[in-house]
Amino acid sequence: MVKFKLYLDKDEEVKWLNNEARKGNALKKFFLGFYFFDKCEEDEYVYDIDFLNSFNDYENFKNFMNESNVEVVSRWYRWVYVRKVNDYKGFELYTDLDSKIEHYTKIKKMFKIAFIIELICLFVEVIVPVIVSEMRFINFIYIALIAFFAIAIFGGYSKMDEKVKNFISQKESV
Repeated sequence: MVKFKLYLDKDEEVKWLNNEARKGNALKKFFLGFYFFDKCEEDEYVYDIDFLNSFNDYENFKNFMNESNVEVVSRWYRWVYVRKVNDYKGFELYTDLDSKIEHYTKIKKMFKIAFIIELICLFVEVIVPVIVSEMRFINFIYIALIAFFAIAIFGGYSKMDEKVKNFISQKESV
């Protein structure tokens, strides 16, 4: 089975994957918003997602997960989808506040870079037709699409920023 969804919030995506697992759908592969599932026993697996520090971290990460009885299911860019057999004790890769702060700060930084790239693309898409005096209808469509993606990415950045701030305030109150 294939399902298409776009998430800008890793926690919401994990929640959805775990709901799918409760229905008997085991993630097999992820690519650009497409989730490929196989059938499994209901509630057989629990999922989490990690964002690697770099592409080079993958093999070490995969080995560490295997040693921890966690299966690496799929990888896209620096995102890694992992699961383990559900023992009903919960499953979370990052459990202490410091590691959560570091993890969500990495994701926030990725959103920030993507947002800056989108703004540059938006600027180019606006300025070039103005300079050459050839603004066409298609340019307005491109501008609207780029602006939409920039706003969505900024929303992802804002969510991660809020999560980081919440973890920092939790840490300070301890």
